[in-house]
Order: sequence, then structure tokens, then C-alpha cells
Amino acid sequence: MRRSIIGSSLTSHGRNHLPPKSTFPAAAESMQAFASYANSPTEDKYNNIVIIGGGIAGMSTARYLLASDKKLHVTVIDKNEALPEQSAYSTYDKQQVDLLHFNIPSRRNGNILCPSLTVPWTTRSLWNEAFLPLVKSYIGTSEKGKHATISFDVPSLIGNRDMRACAYHFLMQKYIYANHTHQCNRSILEYNMKCLDDPSDELIQRIEYGRCAKGTKLLDGTIVKGDSSGDIGLFCQGLFHELKNEYGDALAVKHGEEITSIEINGGLIRGVTSVDHGGNKRTIEADATVIACGVASTHLCNTINVPCPVFPAKGYLATVASKIQCEYNITLSGGLGYASPMAIKDSDDRYLYRLSGFVDFDLSPETNFDRIEALVDATRLSLPDLKLIDASACHRPVSADDRPIVGCSQKYSNLYLCSGFGSRGWSVGLGCGKLLSSIILGSNCEIDPAPFDPRRFR
Repeated sequence: MRRSIIGSSLTSHGRNHLPPKSTFPAAAESMQAFASYANSPTEDKYNNIVIIGGGIAGMSTARYLLASDKKLHVTVIDKNEALPEQSAYSTYDKQQVDLLHFNIPSRRNGNILCPSLTVPWTTRSLWNEAFLPLVKSYIGTSEKGKHATISFDVPSLIGNRDMRACAYHFLMQKYIYANHTHQCNRSILEYNMKCLDDPSDELIQRIEYGRCAKGTKLLDGTIVKGDSSGDIGLFCQGLFHELKNEYGDALAVKHGEEITSIEINGGLIRGVTSVDHGGNKRTIEADATVIACGVASTHLCNTINVPCPVFPAKGYLATVASKIQCEYNITLSGGLGYASPMAIKDSDDRYLYRLSGFVDFDLSPETNFDRIEALVDATRLSLPDLKLIDASACHRPVSADDRPIVGCSQKYSNLYLCSGFGSRGWSVGLGCGKLLSSIILGSNCEIDPAPFDPRRFR
């Protein structure tokens, strides 16, 4: 049986982005269900694995699969022609509207490595952080400098049932059931740092990616020393080249190719068919398939009726320069986000910082410069001489319960998902890749995979 994907896997903003509403877990039920999931060892030996997506999720999964089984052959397919040089850029709105600012430095989606703070832009108060600023802004009484850390495009919410469902469950998990969400996310965040810092992993340690910050400075001045910062773009480039050098023909990378169909036979995924920019098609057979393509993951899963509730929520990025050197990530006032130091200077010998923050349930590709101004103003309290270098917005793959989706799919035993990282792709990507490789190969997982199991969604 073959199911075709009409057009680009990244060109639909509407109902195709999410499965039917019934696939979302009720908030209370989802809390009780996690403990029931266990990693099921793979019965069949895989020889050929296809990974759809060449970003941090796909490349990290490939790295640990190849390291665990020298006889495996792994094929990574990505629509981006410039992979790996742009593997960590936010390609979502580039492929939607062909934005001219695609190549500015902030297109590299993220700089902070922050296992200590599991909710980047928000505190525990749903009313104070999200709803009250929204109400005040609509009635014209909002205070200067006060911003909702989460916002909603009302027309989109009214007209899009799937967006309403995702926003509702996202808020429930982030606030009402925050303690459990924090614990689950903390496990994968800390595991990610363990993978990055593993002294026995010589391949990862050879990668130069501008590791910089010595911790995170909280609002009360406390320093959390387990955090850091680094350039995810440099890491992905380095990982790609190290994998090619280490594993040679065992790793095939098909960049500039778009998936047009997923081949199904006998209740299993048997491979994928892709087309390049010249219109040339190829079918690649696979014993197992991994979908790890960010906001496009849900659309691909929808074509084969596999639940994967990942929604594109907009976040904001900016780069600023300052003569002031700070060795730590800076937590911005109001819980708006972070400013993280970069390991490079600009042409005027100023230190560079990457700002990031906000979650907007808004499908438009435009950058809301009020959001950028809020990030800059909050950073100016620590860096009063800063100068804005560039700014942009990108859509991040946020899951319905604000946790990564990592593991075997509900419908096909040889289809695996690795998505839903939200703003934390850099802070969880390597760890999720290693966790998924253990699940695929049936080896012991170093952390509990249950909270991230895709089968928690019906």
C-alpha cells in the first residue's frame, strides 16, 4: 500500500499539521499513563535504516545507531540542499515564504545549553504569565514593559480546532501539571549534557562548536554551573563530517530531496520515495524508518495515520553586541527568555550574545518586533551598551504536552519518531538521538523512555 504526500511536507499550515483532536491525551490521563510504557526490545535485526530529517535529531540518531552496530547502513534524507551547513537553521519559514533574511546569523536556531531550567520562558503562574497580559493588551491597559510570555493569535485559535487543542494541552502541561513535566524534561536535558560531555566518546569530543558559558545566572544572582552555551550550527556541521570520516559508506546522506511517499506493505514501513529538485525520483528500501524532521513530522505522520501532535509555535531570536563580557547565560527579567554568550566577537571587538524567548501560537511567518524589543530591553538591564545586530522569528516543533516525542510509533512497529523538541532542540537533541537508538536496537536505555513514548498520544 502506498500513500502519497501532496506537495511539500512543509507547505501546509492548516488542519494537516495535527492529527484529529482525539489523539491528544486528557491532561489527567496523560499523567497516569506514563508509567505503563516500557521499552520493548526489537525482535528483528535491522540492516538498513532511513532517517527523514538531517538536523540535530536525525544526525544524532544516526551517530548512535552507527556507533552501536558496525554492520548497520543508515540513510539520512533532508529537503535542505545546503545540508549540513544549514542543518540547524530554522528552515520552516524559508520554505514557506522564502524570507530574504534566511542567512543572517540568528537563523541558527539556538545557542543555550540549559539543563537546569526546564521551562525557558515561563514561571508557574499561568494567569500572570499568559492570560493577564493578553487581557490587558486587548483592553488597552497593559503596562509598559509587561509582556505575555505565551501569546495566541485569536483568529487562528477560532478558525483552527487543532491549534486550540494543542494550545490547551500545552498550557495544561506547562502550568497545571508542571511538576511532572519538569521532572521528565529534566531527565532528558541532563542526559543530553552527559552525552555532550562524555569523555569516552572521542567523536563527539573532537567537534568544535564554540562551547562558551560557564553556567546560567538566575534573577536572584545565583549561578547554576551545569549549564553552558554553544553553536548548534557548528556542532551539526562537525557531527556530519565526523560521521562521514568515521563510518564512510555506512552513512548515506541524500540532501536536497523531499519525501513524496512512504511505502507500506504487510503492516510495516518498507521504505520511502523521494524526489530531488530536478524531479528525479528514487525509492529507498528500509527495515526501519525514523521521522525526525521537526515541524514537518506531523504532516508526514498524518499521511499514514500515525499520531504525532507537534505544532509550529513561533519563538524569537536576536543577536546583540556589547563591550561587556559575561561568562554566564543571563536569565532575562520577567521570565522572557535568555541571553547566552557566543564564542566569537564582531568586527568592532565586541562580545556577541544570542537572545531567545517567547512562545506564540501564531502561524504567520512575520516577525513581531515588539517581541524582539522586549527581549532587547530585558537584556539591556545586564548589558546597557548593547547594540542589536539582527533579529528573526522561527517556528519550533512544540509537542502537545511540552515533552519530546521519542520512540516507536503507535501503528507500525518499525516506524520511530524523534520530534517535538520545541525551543530545546540544542539542549535535548543529542540525548534524544541516543535514547532513540537504544530503543531501535533493543538495548538498555540509560534513562526511562516512558515519558517520551509516542504511544502516550491516542
